[in-house]
Amino acid sequence: MECKTDLKYLKTSKIPRAIEALLELIIQLAGISIVYLSFKYLLWLTDASDNSQDILISMLLLPSLYILKDVYKIAEPFTVKIEMHHNRVASHRGFATRTEDVLEFIHSENQEKTTTPFGRLFGYATIRLYSPGGYIELPYVCHPKDVEDHITFAKEQNKKA
Repeated sequence: MECKTDLKYLKTSKIPRAIEALLELIIQLAGISIVYLSFKYLLWLTDASDNSQDILISMLLLPSLYILKDVYKIAEPFTVKIEMHHNRVASHRGFATRTEDVLEFIHSENQEKTTTPFGRLFGYATIRLYSPGGYIELPYVCHPKDVEDHITFAKEQNKKA
């Protein structure tokens, strides 16, 4: 007996999103560097002591570490797998800690689409489907308009059934 499934894997953006995440980190670190160099110049103008420069470095260390905590976002797009069924969607992502979310379309109340600059350029977005118990995220989905249309159509079909 043949097992028939209505499973469809959605295409997600991997390399463009990884490059975008890397650029985000570089820009944020460049911002910290500009702040550091600006204050260092001000300290030089005021002929401040070396102790002041040590304090400056220690003040900017925490924001730098806060930025570097997001380095995992560079590899995250390579872990995403999204399964689309006729009545539900499932999102899987993560390396060590694997997150798996499932939402039946009939329970979906609202949907939201977030598009980044690279997303507009390369045609991908993150879709968030809200339900009474929370939400499910479909990250970096290619052709998001088609996915939204499919979700809306499937939701209507499941309400009729």
